[in-house]
Amino acid sequence: MHVPTGPPLGTGLGSYEQTTRPLLPGQTLLLYTDGLVERRGEDIDASLARLAALRLPATGDLDDLLDAVLHALAASGPPPHGTTAEDDIALLAARPKPR
Repeated sequence: MHVPTGPPLGTGLGSYEQTTRPLLPGQTLLLYTDGLVERRGEDIDASLARLAALRLPATGDLDDLLDAVLHALAASGPPPHGTTAEDDIALLAARPKPR
């Protein structure tokens, strides 16, 4: 899915292209700050590719999903097992519940 890029939220720089997309049952929205993916001396595309390559649980508790992301990307040790986080990390996962 194509998502338009823009500056980080809260910077006051640039503009954003509004887009909407329904979040279907079973899909998860993952929001994160740059501290999760940015590493000094590493191209951001490599960090984003590492995030995109994660095999995350499609079902189950969202806390488990968040733990898996943090363990894979913010744990100590060299990639692909993550690197020590150099910045604060905020991570939010949301999934619609069927009614």
